[in-house]
Amino acid sequence: MNGLKKLLLSLLGEKRYLQLLSSSFQVLYRNVGMGVDYQDIYFLREYVKNGDYCADIGAHLGYYTLELSRLVKEDGKVVAIEPMSKFYQTLKGLLQKQHAINVTLHQLAMGGDSDFVEMGIPEVNKIKKFAYARIKKSNEYLDYVETEQVRNESGDRLFLELPRLDFIKCDVEGLEISVFSAMMKTVEKFRPILLCELADKNERLKLAGMLAPFGYKTYILEHKKLYLADIHPEIKAVSHNHYFIPEFRENRLKSFIAS
Repeated sequence: MNGLKKLLLSLLGEKRYLQLLSSSFQVLYRNVGMGVDYQDIYFLREYVKNGDYCADIGAHLGYYTLELSRLVKEDGKVVAIEPMSKFYQTLKGLLQKQHAINVTLHQLAMGGDSDFVEMGIPEVNKIKKFAYARIKKSNEYLDYVETEQVRNESGDRLFLELPRLDFIKCDVEGLEISVFSAMMKTVEKFRPILLCELADKNERLKLAGMLAPFGYKTYILEHKKLYLADIHPEIKAVSHNHYFIPEFRENRLKSFIAS
């Protein structure tokens, strides 16, 4: 796979390579099927509804953004956040091509501790890892081969004045706690369903504790069933995405929650 990536990058250049990657995913996702690694994107169809307002924090190449756009339709809204210029521009072009007029795309960082943060793309084993893009300060041990300054924003400033917010997907490479710490007014007001990639057991415990006063429970998805997650800090980390669902939204997913 790395050899193919190197070949395509050499032949196409980064811009065209990322365009190919993003557009090919949309074709394969909708017509062939992408397997269990993408189960959470397919599962959106079971609970994101026409007219919903959704946020995609860490939109990257729009894998979630485009599906959310299709599901919320004309009456809904998707706010997509992508800090890195090359991914932002790729996604912007794809949204225009798909006529996704219900998506507002922002080039912003979230989870930083200042007005501007330095974002970076690292190299691992001599391969530039686009999917590992992150705030440089959060993982300074990595070998960053490309960096840029990006304005940092809080979730409360971005989302609090929306008329509603039903779902948030957040994948920000280990800064999820920082992101949600700066948007708890939004969470309290709207109590959206949250989907977060949380590999660290302590981070899962922290976020679950932050959300508990608002009636949230933590679930993992397996074979289209949601199971209550054991988030105790001594339990071995689970590499799944985690769903944080408030009690009043459980009816949307009632038939998928395992008894």
